[in-house]
Amino acid sequence: MKQKEVLLIAITVFLTVVAWMLLDIYKVNTKFDINEGFESLKTIDYSLKSDLLKKLQEKNL
Repeated sequence: MKQKEVLLIAITVFLTVVAWMLLDIYKVNTKFDINEGFESLKTIDYSLKSDLLKKLQEKNL
């Protein structure tokens, strides 16, 4: 390989890595909002439903 070809490959790899890093940083900054995450946790209903538990017990017997 000539020196010119090696330089072209090195520049291409360098620009690809830089573009990849910039896109990852952009994705992280726009993907998740901390306030949005806490509100989604508040809306989850963690209560047990007794009728569902009874149906599961009937299936196991």
